[in-house]
Amino acid sequence: MRTDAENRHTEVRKEKGMQVNSLSHARRRTARLFVLAAITALMAGCMQDDGSALERAQLQNLTSETALNAQIMSDRAREQRCNRDPQRKEC
Repeated sequence: MRTDAENRHTEVRKEKGMQVNSLSHARRRTARLFVLAAITALMAGCMQDDGSALERAQLQNLTSETALNAQIMSDRAREQRCNRDPQRKEC
């Protein structure tokens, strides 16, 4: 739960046109997921030696990209909910 001081600080930042910390936190998390997806794809490609290794690596890459896109959409939805109602618990 946010304190009154934190809520006032957030309101002041919004009035000045600054971004709220939750957005930068979401971007950091998204960047970490992207790096994890890239490492996973590279490791999967390096560890397979048979003919279907490329197909498995592509499938794993697609899965990682899908998870990353889902996280981005979730972050955007949370940001929109917080813009509509800044008193929400998740904001």
